[in-house]
Amino acid sequence: MDLAVHITAVLTAPLGANTADAVTRHLLAKHGVAAGAPIDPETAQALQDTLRRGLVAFVGPEQAQVLASRCLEPVQP
Repeated sequence: MDLAVHITAVLTAPLGANTADAVTRHLLAKHGVAAGAPIDPETAQALQDTLRRGLVAFVGPEQAQVLASRCLEPVQP
């Protein structure tokens, strides 16, 4: 599954479909991740941290950590 599709799917429940899609596209572009391209571990960690920090306001710190980890499952070893 494409990383953008996966992240959007994970974020849709807490953020809504339109916001999840917009956030995903923005953050992938911000971190220089092209659609379908491999992502190096350093970039994956930075993206996960950015997602976690942004989600805290919506779902609290514990759930933000869980969701941010789930977002990057396809690229985690």
